[in-house]
Amino acid sequence: MIDTHLHILPGVDDGPATLNESLELARSLVQERVHTVIATPHYNDQYPRRGAAEIVARVYELQQALYRSGIPLRVFAGHEVLIKPGLVEDIQMGRVCTLAGSRYLLLELWNTGWVPATEQVIFELQAFGVIPVIAHPERYTIFQKDPPLLATLLRQGVLTQVTLGALIGMQGNTIRRAAEALLKKGLVSCLASDAHGMHKRPPGVAKGMERACKLVGREATFAMVETRPAAILQNAVSGSGSLHGVFA
Repeated sequence: MIDTHLHILPGVDDGPATLNESLELARSLVQERVHTVIATPHYNDQYPRRGAAEIVARVYELQQALYRSGIPLRVFAGHEVLIKPGLVEDIQMGRVCTLAGSRYLLLELWNTGWVPATEQVIFELQAFGVIPVIAHPERYTIFQKDPPLLATLLRQGVLTQVTLGALIGMQGNTIRRAAEALLKKGLVSCLASDAHGMHKRPPGVAKGMERACKLVGREATFAMVETRPAAILQNAVSGSGSLHGVFA
């Protein structure tokens, strides 16, 4: 598995507080057959905003620690960005880190409701050549109540990332049912762990993938945890902005 959303960098947000905790999380991920991850610390008002260059530097430091510890996990840099006006400028100025430096941006929406500027921000990102990947849509009430809205966004070129732990009830039954429904309706582009540590939001990768296989089959699950994430890492974008049929 390639994990496109997790909080593994020490001391930057609500993920691991120390390097040892980061290494403990990394060992667990490797045991669950994760070989590559994109570190996606929060970019919002709740935590100090760390620019793309700092995140890349911190990823390098973590990668070196992984090498020294003999943990076979590759780490790339990214952000989980809370939606707000001006994200294109944030990317241009190096304040926001896209997924592994690609055209893909992990985008978090507001849990409290559908912010009126959402569609405008998504339009601006796409016009700039950035493809939004909506993080954990199963958690948002708007998509729980109105799955066709998410389907519309997908038709417009937006991608989605559902959390594996949600499929096994780690965030409760309401979110589990929403995640299962999105998966069955074909509204999920990628599956990721959104892990924060071994105690707070542990990975749940193996059991989550097992559940996904039961719901949609092994081939579809493999596409969501390996094929499509690999295409994101490779920035496999055609001139029209779509991923060579990978996300079709």
